[in-house]
Parts: sequence; C-alpha cells; structure tokens
Amino acid sequence: MMLVKNALPYSFVDQLQPHEFSHIESIANSFKFCKGEYIFQADQSDHSVYILLTGCVKITRISQLGNELIQWFCMPGDIFGISGENHLSNNIYAKALTETRVLKIKKNTFNQLLLDQPRIGLLVIEKLSSRIHVLGDMVLYMASDNANERFIKLLQHLSIKYGRPLSSGVYIDIPTTHQDFADMIGSCRQTVSGIISGLKREGVLSVSRKGINIYQPGKLMAQVQH
Repeated sequence: MMLVKNALPYSFVDQLQPHEFSHIESIANSFKFCKGEYIFQADQSDHSVYILLTGCVKITRISQLGNELIQWFCMPGDIFGISGENHLSNNIYAKALTETRVLKIKKNTFNQLLLDQPRIGLLVIEKLSSRIHVLGDMVLYMASDNANERFIKLLQHLSIKYGRPLSSGVYIDIPTTHQDFADMIGSCRQTVSGIISGLKREGVLSVSRKGINIYQPGKLMAQVQH
C-alpha cells in the first residue's frame, strides 16, 4: 500500500479497507504536481477522479465577475474530481498549494469500481454529503453574519476538519493568504487583514503562508454568539 502522508481521520482513504485501497492503486496512475500547478482547470475535458496522497489542493470556482471563490481544500486522503468537479461545470479549478502527489482514475473505470464495490460508493456519497453541508453553512453565514463572525466560523470549520492539536493550541496546515480568507467569506482583503490583526493583538492566533496557529480556540469561538 502506498503511504498517504498525514491523512486526517475520517478522510476518504482513512475509511478504506487495505484491500480496497490496494485495488484502487491497481486501477490508478500516480502523478506529481509542483506548487502552483493546476491539476485540472476550467473546460478541461479530463474525465477523471483524483485521490490526494500528499500535499494540499485548493478547489475553486470563478464567478461571472472573474473573482475566485474557494470552495474547499483537499488534504492527504481526500478524493476530488467527483460529481463533475472537473468536467460538468466549466469554471472549476484544482490547484496544488504545495508539492502534491495524486492517484488519477479514469471516470469510467471509477464508475465500474463503484458498481463492483458498493461500500466504496457509500463512502463517496458520504464525502459529497459532507461537502454539500459545508457549502450550505457557508451560504447561511454569508446571509446572516458580519465579516468578523464569518471569519471566526470559517476558522472553526477549518480547525475541526483540518486542525492538529498542539500543546499551544491547534495548528491548521493549509497555506493561505489574507486574500484567500476574503474569498472564502465573501469579504475584501482589507477587512480580513484588520480582523486578523485584531486577533493577533489579543494573542488568539497567528497566520502565515504556511498555516494557521490558533493559540486560544475557546476564546476565539466565544466571540461568536450563535
């Protein structure tokens, strides 16, 4: 079995049985991507499904105004390219944020896999349902919360899904910029920079291009009343 570095609990691969992952390896091809390289882009007619082995991938959509909207991040063990992410929609992108290695499976081969092994199909449905739930929450936050509340709830989501407990708090190993945060909460970079600066002064967190340190998770979440 190929090692999946730093796979998070409850990732797609983490839930596979050894023989299931071995079978997936046998029908897939392995590819490496450099930091900043696109795994697939809008209008790309590459009907494939991907499993992330190492690195971090950003899934984005481009609005009609040309703005980038980050939908989610993929971490080791995640599956993406399903549900038309790379061919049914003409404005979806998958970009490597670090050096990245993936397994790539032809869509028709993957469909046959789901027919042959229904348990894997159930895991895929579970993953899609989770993403739909997250996107629904994001829409709700956009409609009901101010920028500060949206940012804190975003950190809460990232912490639960991607965070790693440390003696000093929680570390989220996702390379992000202030503009990335702004894209995710529907705000402008200047507003997000102001929010981050305020939280830094309070000693709650620090943000760099390598990741996010949350030093006082309880204090951070207490700022959100609902």
